Amino acid sequence: MLKYLNSYLQPITVACMLFPAIAAVFTLPFVIRHYRKFGGIAIMRTVIVYSFILYCMCTFLLTVLPLPSREAVLAMPKHGIGWIPYEDMVQGMKKCGISFSNLFDAGAWKAFFKCSDFLQVLCNIVMTIPLGLYLRYYFKFTFRETVLMGFCASLFFEVTQYTGLYGIYPKAYRFTEMDDLINNTLGAAIGFLIEPLIAFFLPKRDEIDRISYKKGERVTFLRRVYAFIIDILFFNFIFALMEFTIIPTSAVSLRTTILAWTGTMILYYLIIPCFMKGRTFGQKMLKLKIVSENGEKAKWRQVIGRNFLLYGIEYMLVSINGVCIANFISALVTRSNTFYVMFILGTVSFVPLILEIILVLRCVKKYNQTPHSHYSHTKEIAYGRKVMEKFDVEEAEKSSLCD
Repeated sequence: MLKYLNSYLQPITVACMLFPAIAAVFTLPFVIRHYRKFGGIAIMRTVIVYSFILYCMCTFLLTVLPLPSREAVLAMPKHGIGWIPYEDMVQGMKKCGISFSNLFDAGAWKAFFKCSDFLQVLCNIVMTIPLGLYLRYYFKFTFRETVLMGFCASLFFEVTQYTGLYGIYPKAYRFTEMDDLINNTLGAAIGFLIEPLIAFFLPKRDEIDRISYKKGERVTFLRRVYAFIIDILFFNFIFALMEFTIIPTSAVSLRTTILAWTGTMILYYLIIPCFMKGRTFGQKMLKLKIVSENGEKAKWRQVIGRNFLLYGIEYMLVSINGVCIANFISALVTRSNTFYVMFILGTVSFVPLILEIILVLRCVKKYNQTPHSHYSHTKEIAYGRKVMEKFDVEEAEKSSLCD
């Protein structure tokens, strides 16, 4: 039995290895949607959603891995569709000596429960039980919808196998059987039915929504960071377009790169916000806006001053320090410079960074604001959240799910 179950370890291991990359791709859409809808993200929601992604990866890879070579597939006999349900399991029962005459033979049943035919049926049922749990608990599917989704998921797996991974292989390298459709659908139904037993130990979906809404009452540091990351992605995209499309390839140099970078900085952080009510694309996507310290609409010079301090000075200095530190570490590893050169390079790399950190910490401690907010007399607030009725503020405040 353990030898049979070991065959499932490779797909699960591969899924765990690929999960960080898939999660990174999924993070920004997930963050944007929930910040726009609720204004905040509860830790429990993150755990549920990302565990569901990992589960989906595991189930898909369990149906396609291990991948054989094309030569091995060509040498395989052509597999048809097993239309007769549980034919293999019946044959397995006969091999183990189970019949109507010895239906209560414990030894025969013990041998059957260890054979691969039974274990395959059991694993196909167990594989989709979590799907039924997720669909009822988080997505609020009805029983009929859960069964239909379980059938569709199983059908997707079988089509993937029957088409040889959609044409990558010349023919199917795994069997396509009706048993799998029935067992996977049954597993999803079982997951739906046992969901109350699992959900008893978890917060309700409505409670998670209330916590997310409560967290949206203030703009968290993490929300600002995500808006900053989105802005950096847009900025780099525009910068690449400007450098590689507007400027001829033969004319690209350090001077043109600096000019393109400066032009993109002025365009994205100073000009575009003038046409977007003082917001950048990142702020707009996460429903953030800049206002004066007293909460009134910020003036244009305040918005421009804030963006200039944040992106034109703070971000630029951090970027330059990052390049200097990278060069210092590279020189330290290769030992290609003398002690005095290394000392100067290390001083240039770390002293400005330390001074910047001291300045930011001093400003935060004294004014409870970052330098770009304090000196521009502005602050960042959220707007346009979804209105939630019957919201129990005290319950959300006491909940341990808030980070």
